[in-house]
Amino acid sequence: MDNQNVRKRGRGHFYFNSEKNDSTTTNKAGLMTMESTDSRSLNKNVGLLTMGSTDPKNLKNAGLLTMEPTGSQKTKSTTHTSVEEEEAFQKLMEEAEQEEKQEISESMEKLILEEDMEINEEGEEEQMEEGEINESEWAQSSSNWENPNKEESFANKAFENQEWQEVKSKSEKKKEKIEEEAITASRKKRYVVSQVQEKRAIAVIPNPEKLSMWPFAIEIPDELTTDLERPLFPGDSIFVNKFAWIEGRRQVTIDNWYRKDTGILSYQATALMIDVTHFPYWTTKTGIITYLKKKEGKAPLARVTAYGMERSGMLYAKQCRHGLDLSKTRLSEFVNLKLAPIPAGWMIGSNYIVPPGGSYRLGTEIMAKEGSQILACAEPFTERWRWLTKTGLPKVFPIDKDYTLKEMKLAEDIIAAALITAAENEEVGRMETSYFGVVKPLEDEKKRTFTISHIHEQKAHIAKVLNIWTKDTPVTAKTGFERKAFANGYIKEVVKCDRDDGLLQIEVNIILVPNEGLYEHDEDFEAMTHGMLSIIQVAETPGGYRDQADTFGLHAPTQLIKEEKSPRTEILKALFGRPGTDDSVVGGDIPKELECVKSLNEEQQNTLSNWLHEGRGRLHYQQAPPGTGKTRLAAACIAAALKKDPKIAVLATANSNLPVSKLIDESAQINLGSEMLAFFASTARIRYGDQILLLNEHQLENKIKGKFVEKLEGSEKRDVTDYLAHIKDKPRHTKERKVGEIYLAREFKNAIFGTIYMCLGIPRAHVSTTHLIIDEVTQTSFSMMVHLLCKLPLVRSVLLTGDVRQLGTHLKELPEVIQSGYGLESVTDQMENCERVSVTILERCYRSHPIITECFDYSSYEKHGERVIAAVPAEKRTGLTKLGINLPVNDVPLILLNIRGRIEQDSASYSLSSPEQTEAAITIAKALEHRDPQGVAIICLYTFQCEKIRERLQQENIQVSVNSVDAFQSREHRLIILVTTSTKAPGSAARADASDFLKDSRRATVALSRAQSGLIIIADFEAIREGETWRRFITAAKQHTPFVDERYLEVMEHEEPTRDSNGVLNDLKGRSIEVKVEEVKLIRGGELRTGRGKNDLQQMWKSRTLGKRL
Repeated sequence: MDNQNVRKRGRGHFYFNSEKNDSTTTNKAGLMTMESTDSRSLNKNVGLLTMGSTDPKNLKNAGLLTMEPTGSQKTKSTTHTSVEEEEAFQKLMEEAEQEEKQEISESMEKLILEEDMEINEEGEEEQMEEGEINESEWAQSSSNWENPNKEESFANKAFENQEWQEVKSKSEKKKEKIEEEAITASRKKRYVVSQVQEKRAIAVIPNPEKLSMWPFAIEIPDELTTDLERPLFPGDSIFVNKFAWIEGRRQVTIDNWYRKDTGILSYQATALMIDVTHFPYWTTKTGIITYLKKKEGKAPLARVTAYGMERSGMLYAKQCRHGLDLSKTRLSEFVNLKLAPIPAGWMIGSNYIVPPGGSYRLGTEIMAKEGSQILACAEPFTERWRWLTKTGLPKVFPIDKDYTLKEMKLAEDIIAAALITAAENEEVGRMETSYFGVVKPLEDEKKRTFTISHIHEQKAHIAKVLNIWTKDTPVTAKTGFERKAFANGYIKEVVKCDRDDGLLQIEVNIILVPNEGLYEHDEDFEAMTHGMLSIIQVAETPGGYRDQADTFGLHAPTQLIKEEKSPRTEILKALFGRPGTDDSVVGGDIPKELECVKSLNEEQQNTLSNWLHEGRGRLHYQQAPPGTGKTRLAAACIAAALKKDPKIAVLATANSNLPVSKLIDESAQINLGSEMLAFFASTARIRYGDQILLLNEHQLENKIKGKFVEKLEGSEKRDVTDYLAHIKDKPRHTKERKVGEIYLAREFKNAIFGTIYMCLGIPRAHVSTTHLIIDEVTQTSFSMMVHLLCKLPLVRSVLLTGDVRQLGTHLKELPEVIQSGYGLESVTDQMENCERVSVTILERCYRSHPIITECFDYSSYEKHGERVIAAVPAEKRTGLTKLGINLPVNDVPLILLNIRGRIEQDSASYSLSSPEQTEAAITIAKALEHRDPQGVAIICLYTFQCEKIRERLQQENIQVSVNSVDAFQSREHRLIILVTTSTKAPGSAARADASDFLKDSRRATVALSRAQSGLIIIADFEAIREGETWRRFITAAKQHTPFVDERYLEVMEHEEPTRDSNGVLNDLKGRSIEVKVEEVKLIRGGELRTGRGKNDLQQMWKSRTLGKRL
């Protein structure tokens, strides 16, 4: 049921709870509820609790029972209340306990105090607590204790612990030795269920800083709960008034509170009597199964996620209700989850919850925020879902045009659940790789450079460190897990070290500077430099998956589609494949008097026409293969739109900084001038410093100098002054978003540039946007695209430009279960179902030599019915053919160098390198670099290959950049040396998935289309033939040049080369360096075809689809 109550989340967003049942529910006797009756006027004679009652048994007789949302009503010592009702309930209990305590005799008080002092190891007298804390008090602590130790999930070794066997028969329980007689407390104590096991629940005390005579964690055997209307689940509260300590477990420490080998909370005592149970009100959310473990002889386990949860929850068989059978479920299935509220400040672990205020943490918990919920139990998803995969599993993405509104809302719930899973994966990974120890200072004039070492025996952990601790990534330093950071900085260098003891070591050099602000951090910083134990963590990135999850979980897209009538709504409808207003606008006149427009070709002008004539809301996609001028066209679109309407607001953005900087550069060249404003994060300023420096005129720094500062007062003036003082030498200390918001509150700019994440962090950078351009849109996820549109109330026209044949969103580090089918894929994957998205196709390539263009056209586009046509003659791309080196065939800017060699695997990252291919790349780079110092770049398929080549380049003092293929998308260079690494040479330790890596056609397309004037491929061509794109490229290339082997390196710079009768270069002995096709067993991919007609291509696109998705 829908609920009109909206509760604010800690991130500044809202979400809706399910509607509660009638608040005036009654028990069997028709008696009152907590809300409807004054507790002081309750009639003791009918078994209700009055303020004067001191008999705990009256609590059972009170019958304070509300109806369970999905179960039958029973008269038990149980209450069901909402979060609002709980405070009233707590107050009632506290007042009852206060009066009860007044009747305790002096001798009893003395006895209790003596017991308290016995528990205190330091011999200090401790005072007993003055009653229980209520819900609001639970959240007082902002504890965020984080520890680099890695937890092991309960799911991995459930019920397998031999020392503390958690599944015991009754006879075994009787044999347990108890340290002392069972303790009957003079008053009851509240516990919250943290974890459920096969025959028990484990509950934790809400205020661990006041343990006194009470255990931190207590076992609630199932036999104590047989009279309750349902079993105990996480989030339930129980009141214990009799318990027994378990021998050997009474002392709880930060080392023994949790058993990592089994994932079980270590309880110190067993409850012998419980009094009142408080059942919180549940909400129901449909979620997904993201992990499933079935093992013969063991109870099955699952991990499930739904929107409203901060992280996934472990689901045990005991928590399955109404016929849900984990042994019959499958990964990715829908499941209905019952979610219980958890107070803000509590820490949510992988399969447990712990309260704030204590030291019991693993360091991988996620803090609950206002409105957070946890998994209580689960039920089957019984509704019929019409869209299934070939294996019969439900799928929600791409969004089908035939979804009903109800089905769209369910799809939003499922996408939100997947985004929560992605956020958890990112956050837990960051916490698991935290460093805790001594930070070693390096020799540095400013004493700002330090080194730390990650040492571990597990390759998987070191691989995770390498993935998260990357160059230029922001880091923070703390004195304690609950403290604020006293220093911030970034990673300067990451180095893998060899060790003799079998352990793996990663050395990280970091730059740290003390924070400035309300707190004095210089003392902590100085102590760190002298050996104080410190915590170094990769900093949390703003925005991202959780914000997107809120957009979908709150059903913002369907709400807008249903209720709002605006251009934005029409754009959303088009993106979701929904019918909408058909305004029959297909384009119109363009301002041809502009110089930037005059240079556009026909296809580019079609894009511009659609962009300018938005009708009632325009969503336009431009398919732009490599080098077809999409960025220059985007700049022309901005200029033309401003010419048409000087009052519009354009947001030009992309998923990363590099395409944004190119957009700025192209826009500056057509003289947009003072209308432009560019935002860059501090990370981008460090990574792309030289390139960004060239765009200084359009950056925020240049806009706020001089008179603008004089207009400001107070904190705003201070923030802007600090920004200007630090932007050059300490960009990490600048507040780009905050200062950008200050500036835009006073000044309007027609064209704003920045990454999507950056601009979402500056409200005034996007709320007034009328025209949106996203470059390299294949790297923008569907979820991010929808999230962005929901933030742009005035948007009228959207231009998405990219290439579906190149790399999409980066999903490799996410759990495999959510990598496909949940909206985290590229937004272009959705457009197959979007008939109302207008499309244009660019064909003319202005980047590459005609021979190179012909080859990647055949490898990547011809097979899809598309084409790429060289738009520049060979005479203008002579960077390799006229460089002064001997080519295998004159005037052909392609070298196919066949190098087999060996394969080495990185012990930490599992990535690959080939020593022989490394040396070949160095030889060629040396020959090219001194002839064209700025024109050479090396790109590799594997990061380990990149590292090895960088090491050799430094040794040889060769100034050539080296990048992975993934990092080189949206870039180009005159001369490209492409190192593929993979080989099928006997004895090579090739990784099992190397073949799949080569079969990635999108990565291959990027790799083969970066060169302008010359491309040198170093490969074992027998190995790379397994990828269809590679095979087709080789087929086309072989029409122009042969394969050559290592002998080519000897004659590449020979002053008097000779050639055979076919014009192929000879070796030093006068023999042709050509390697015959048969020797490498090349399997041709088919005959090379040319001369395709444009009409064939347009026929493919006539239904406004993007063709077959890869």
